Amino acid sequence: MSLMLIDDDVPMLEYVEYLLGSMELDLKLVASAFSSEDALEQFHAVLPDLVIIDIGLPGMDGLELADAFRITKPEVRLIFLTCYEDFHYSKRAIQLEADDYLIKDELSPEQLKSSLCKAISRFRSRKELLERYSFRQAIERNKEVLKQSFLKQLLSGTADKENTLEFGERLGISWKLPYLRHGFLHIDAASVTERYRYKDIPLIHFAVNNIALELSAGEATITPIMGRDADIYLLWNVAEQGFRGNGLADFMQSMLEKVEQYLKITLRGFYSETSAPIRNFDTLHKTLIEYRDHSFYSAVTSVSVLEEHTDFGQTAEWRGDKERGMLSLALEDHNAAWIDLAINQWTQQVSADKVLPRLVKEACGNFVRQMAFEAGGLAEEDYFTQLEQTVHIQEAARLTKRELRNLWRQHTLAPAAAEEKDIRLQAVDCFLEEHVDQMVTSIDMAEHLHLNASYFSRYFKKLSGINFTDYVNQYKMNMAITMLARPHETVENVAYTLGFSDRAYFSKVFKKYSGRNPSEYKAQPSEDSNDVE
Repeated sequence: MSLMLIDDDVPMLEYVEYLLGSMELDLKLVASAFSSEDALEQFHAVLPDLVIIDIGLPGMDGLELADAFRITKPEVRLIFLTCYEDFHYSKRAIQLEADDYLIKDELSPEQLKSSLCKAISRFRSRKELLERYSFRQAIERNKEVLKQSFLKQLLSGTADKENTLEFGERLGISWKLPYLRHGFLHIDAASVTERYRYKDIPLIHFAVNNIALELSAGEATITPIMGRDADIYLLWNVAEQGFRGNGLADFMQSMLEKVEQYLKITLRGFYSETSAPIRNFDTLHKTLIEYRDHSFYSAVTSVSVLEEHTDFGQTAEWRGDKERGMLSLALEDHNAAWIDLAINQWTQQVSADKVLPRLVKEACGNFVRQMAFEAGGLAEEDYFTQLEQTVHIQEAARLTKRELRNLWRQHTLAPAAAEEKDIRLQAVDCFLEEHVDQMVTSIDMAEHLHLNASYFSRYFKKLSGINFTDYVNQYKMNMAITMLARPHETVENVAYTLGFSDRAYFSKVFKKYSGRNPSEYKAQPSEDSNDVE
């Protein structure tokens, strides 16, 4: 330890220095000062661990100097020297947490050594406390990373469980009961990208985890751990293997509501009704991940029980050639509705066939790569990362539609083109593009725009010059003409694709807006290939 002496009485200073030399303590004298000004300067230069200081210094007295020292180095230890005993001085020394208050005339080697040993012991104890505090602070700063490491060790199946659980204890994860139930909270990437940017997803992930930590503070047996992907793992410590209770489901429902309220995004919860010993953590976790993957085509529910599902049907590669052609038409025809038609039709087909999720995600990625190539644009790399982490066909489809539409906009929409059409009609067109395979009514559109239906009808006719039904039908018949111009296309398929369940009704609407039956147009496409006005 480093030591500094301060006294304007030079003989006293030399006497103390002499005593120090014979004590064989682990101390090194690094500075001596005879005045308060010199003492301040030297203290800042060497920052000693221990100071022996005379109280009765001219200018700033020893107590004032000690105040200044503590501001610079709070852990410094202090031993005061004085020529006489004064209650006022001793009281101030105590307030400054001095290790001792020694009278010069009574100073002996034993007394000085005792005071120095006391100061050394207190310094080392305080240093140890500070190191522990710094360690705790470091753990708090990196707690989520350390939790991920803890989870990784548990999942490895090879780590020493006892040591791993001790590591968890230091992170505040204390499982006193013998069994665990697992749950997963999945952040729906499609809902996130509707409101935020891809680069915001890590921050959103962190925010969701913070909400989980806040909610779990009242549920000591539920431990949230932020995964490296878009998941929050939930581990519920329970006493019995056959324990009955809805703790995880209730917790997840609260999480869904909070996240929707504060972040306006969607979560999906999956939980197990099976409890397993902590030692079987890795085995149960792998099984539940498989169960979650098997729910890729199940009905979308906010919170689901993890259970075994039937195997997937089709395992061969499913290219979606017809859908690829429709995506090309989106660029050729300058109409983004083809994107929604292609992906909606494709989603229905793979769902019916229960194609392997891995192949579905590959196909989605290939659709985007094709559009990027044909449009001369660049797909966002983060799209592919998020696509791999999707857990449901609808999430993958919505995420893919968004990326395809972004590429389409890059290629098709010049800045001036967006100004040519009233922004209010652009909002209507956007809704029609997304629902072109459905029969959209003025009531549907009014609800989407949060308007009264009768008001919307009057408002729309004033804005566009025609009623909403005519506007929708013209929009669809323009698409029908483009589709019928394609080789080997059938009237039945065009009608079905555009949301008409009855061919006769489709033909009636087509003739009303084009002047011909669709079969006549199909037979002689070269005579009139212009769009409906």
